[in-house]
Amino acid sequence: MHNTSEMRDEAQAQALRTFAGNGFGDAAIGRTRPHVLLDSVELYHLAREHRSYQLREIVNAALQAVGDFARQMVTRWKRQQRARATYIALRGLDSHILRDLGFHRSELLSVAAEVAGHADLTRARLRRPF
Repeated sequence: MHNTSEMRDEAQAQALRTFAGNGFGDAAIGRTRPHVLLDSVELYHLAREHRSYQLREIVNAALQAVGDFARQMVTRWKRQQRARATYIALRGLDSHILRDLGFHRSELLSVAAEVAGHADLTRARLRRPF
């Protein structure tokens, strides 16, 4: 166990580190730069450069969002096309073939949605020995 003076010294050291990190107190963190006074032309150019940087960042973020949205729409459209093609193919089969596949005609939309990835897989997948 530490004695009281060691604990107080540790608390003071921690307080100095905290003040130094926050910029308060007499504790300095290394060397500090003197403030530089800019004339209006330099300030104008720096502000313009900063504004251009910020605008580029905003435009890049907007383009990224539009691109992500477009990719999601294309993926959704492809999935819908796959579901529609599956439904049309299954609809063309007669009831005996559908029964052999393990489906009833009333399940065709559900099967097509599962195949396309629109719905969770709910049917048991059994492998029959031949």
